[in-house]
Amino acid sequence: MLTRKQQRELQMNKQIIKQKQKQSQSSINTSLSSELQESVLLEMLDLLNIGNKLQIETDFQESSQDPQIKRIEDFNKTYHHECLQVLIYDQNDSSQCLANHRIREWVRGKMIDWMIEVFASNNKEYSNNDLTFFRAVNLLDAYLRSSYNLNESDMYLIGVTCILIASKIEDIYQISINTIIQDLSHNKFSLFQIKEQESFILETLNYDTCFPTVNDYLQYFCYQLFGQQHNHALQIIQEAAVYTLKMCYHDYAVMQCQQILLAASILGFTIQNYVELHLSQLTSDLKKQLLQTHTLLRIGSLEIADYMECIQKVEELTQIFHSKYPEYQNLQRFN
Repeated sequence: MLTRKQQRELQMNKQIIKQKQKQSQSSINTSLSSELQESVLLEMLDLLNIGNKLQIETDFQESSQDPQIKRIEDFNKTYHHECLQVLIYDQNDSSQCLANHRIREWVRGKMIDWMIEVFASNNKEYSNNDLTFFRAVNLLDAYLRSSYNLNESDMYLIGVTCILIASKIEDIYQISINTIIQDLSHNKFSLFQIKEQESFILETLNYDTCFPTVNDYLQYFCYQLFGQQHNHALQIIQEAAVYTLKMCYHDYAVMQCQQILLAASILGFTIQNYVELHLSQLTSDLKKQLLQTHTLLRIGSLEIADYMECIQKVEELTQIFHSKYPEYQNLQRFN
């Protein structure tokens, strides 16, 4: 199995080859490229059911007049390319994480549902609960993908240990080892067992534990679209997107999507729903920003076909989540 460093190098090489292929075809397919770009805009507008292509182009031409948009554009010119390249090349592929184990998808989902309860019960001002939750789940999946022949009986110990590691990374004051032993595992595991499992996980991951989570990509997209604005509409959109992401984390099939693609699809889906529900109440400035959701494709260098397929999976999951997983109650209880 390739290490994450080797995977990143391989991905970088593929990206370079892909860019060269695009450059070689650009002189031949100029007209085709223009038609494709126009098709992307039209499909995104159909998705939102508002506006038209001319309005989008006008908004971009006038964007420099808006100080908030101009600040985002300035940020993009200075930091966007480097920041995005780091996020893309440092993606952690945790797809098919159960392929090498005797662990059912349902058991993994139940562990994630339990983690939601853990972080809700440990709600302290110094704890970044959402960040720690997403980190813990990604550590769990990354470890499962890089290990072999684990059983469902191993999941409890792995889960509480991933919570411990994630808390060390994300929280100002970590969840104490005594809390892990007494409150989370109810004295089922000793200090030695947890420390030993922690060593197994860290060694298996080559101590590479700070890779981006899907939530990191989601927050990056939010900043690119909305900057640091703090209004009620954007707060609702961001909270709904995080809630939808937690839904997706439960579902093994949806989590097979590329992480950056999943983040863009969740945000696009959330914005689409908000626009459909509140179109008559939106200000003209906010409409302009929401109409720019097609820039998700440009920011993440995503293909429209992949995006549409992923957003459909997200939509279907949100419609059937509670009926498909009636045993997963904690997401609804604690959010």
